[in-house]
Amino acid sequence: MRILVLLSCFILSCAEGTSVPEEILPPPKMEAVLYDVISADELVDFSIIQDSTYRIFSKRASLYDSIFSFHSINKESFKKSLQFYQGRPDLLKIIFDSLQKKSDTAIAIQTRADTSAAQKKRRDTAKLKPVVGL
Repeated sequence: MRILVLLSCFILSCAEGTSVPEEILPPPKMEAVLYDVISADELVDFSIIQDSTYRIFSKRASLYDSIFSFHSINKESFKKSLQFYQGRPDLLKIIFDSLQKKSDTAIAIQTRADTSAAQKKRRDTAKLKPVVGL
């Protein structure tokens, strides 16, 4: 009988391996929020380089509030979810791997766009008309 109870507990614990509690943001939503939070941090850090009088804390807090509002969450639910995922490195790794892939894709797209724009700027000198009368 004990073995049956232990086996049942083991099976149930394995079945819930990737599920998250109801009050925690699900992985896809947490990924979207983290992507925006990291992007906001990068924006603020870049702005500091451009302007040394930039008010870091107030701008960062303002951006975070906008992000939380956009995703229909609050600061407390984000903090609670982040703490949960920090305690579950297996789930956090999946989220960060997905964020890395999304970032790599965005960089590749931007690089292609920059290359394409640079190629369009080049002029074909064979098509230029010669200047007469110099």
